[in-house]
Amino acid sequence: MTTMQIDEVVRGRMAGAGTPSGAVHPSGRICADDACTTVLSVYNPTGWCWQHERPHPYVLQAPRKRRKDAQVAEPEYRDFRE
Repeated sequence: MTTMQIDEVVRGRMAGAGTPSGAVHPSGRICADDACTTVLSVYNPTGWCWQHERPHPYVLQAPRKRRKDAQVAEPEYRDFRE
């Protein structure tokens, strides 16, 4: 049996480590609606709370499944008369 000599060192990092988190906005912001006193989250990028935010399209960013790849569960029939 021979002994292998390592000439290279492989370096890496854990998945997700060092990735930037979501944008953070200043704390203490108040909803832009005149009659609202809701304090906005630092993660809320808009100037309005959820009740006063203007309607906008919502895009779901999830992988889509093709209909032909969908698996249908077979129904399980039991005889409950036993």
